[in-house]
Amino acid sequence: MTVTKSRSVAFVLAAVLVVLEAGLAAGQDAPRTLWGAQDLQGVWDFRTATPLERPEEREDQTFLTAEEAATIEQDRVDRNVRLWEAPARRTEAGSSVGGYNNFWLDFGTNIIEDRRTSLIVDPTNGRIPALSEDGERRADERRAYREAHPADSYLDRNAFDRCILGFNTGPPMTPGFYNQNMQLFQTPHHVVVLNEMVHDARIIPLDGRPLSNIES
Repeated sequence: MTVTKSRSVAFVLAAVLVVLEAGLAAGQDAPRTLWGAQDLQGVWDFRTATPLERPEEREDQTFLTAEEAATIEQDRVDRNVRLWEAPARRTEAGSSVGGYNNFWLDFGTNIIEDRRTSLIVDPTNGRIPALSEDGERRADERRAYREAHPADSYLDRNAFDRCILGFNTGPPMTPGFYNQNMQLFQTPHHVVVLNEMVHDARIIPLDGRPLSNIES
C-alpha cells in the first residue's frame, strides 16, 4: 500500500469513527469493548441519497430544508416503484444489452440525518478539489494510454474490471450499484473495515506506527 493510500485509509477510518461514535455517544448506555473503547463492531449500511459532492445548483447551501430532503427521498422511492412496475423490454439487435434491472440496484433513498447537501464537509464548498497541473498531466497521460491500449493484457484493465476492488470500497467508501454494507471489527491495536463488495478488507493499525510502514 502506498503512503498516499494509507493516508486516505486513515482519513476514511477517522471519518467513520467520528460519525459512529457521535451516534453512540448520544445514548446513555453506549457499548464498550473489553479494553474500554467504544464498541463500534457490527454490520453497517452506508446507502444514502446524499451525493458525495454538492450539486452545483446548491453552491452555497450546506443543508437541505426538511421539505427539500423529503422531496428528494420521495422522488427516489417513486423512481424505484416506476422502474419495478415497468413492463419488460426486449433487447433489439445492435443496441446495448444493458445491465442489471432496477430490482437488483440499491442506491439508497434516505438523506443523511442532518440533511447535508454533500458527504464532503471539507472543503466547505462540498466539492472535490481540482487536480494540480501535475495531476492533470498524469491523468491525461493515463487517459491517452487507455485509448491506445484498452486491453493489450489484463494489466491494462483497471482494478474494478479485474474484481480486485469493489466499485464502492473507496476510499472514499460511497454508495454504488449494490452491496452497500460494511462490517467493522476492532482489537486493541487494529480496526478492520470489511466491505461487502468483493469482500475487500482494510486493516488499519492503531499503534501509532509511521504511515510509511503501513503495508498491505
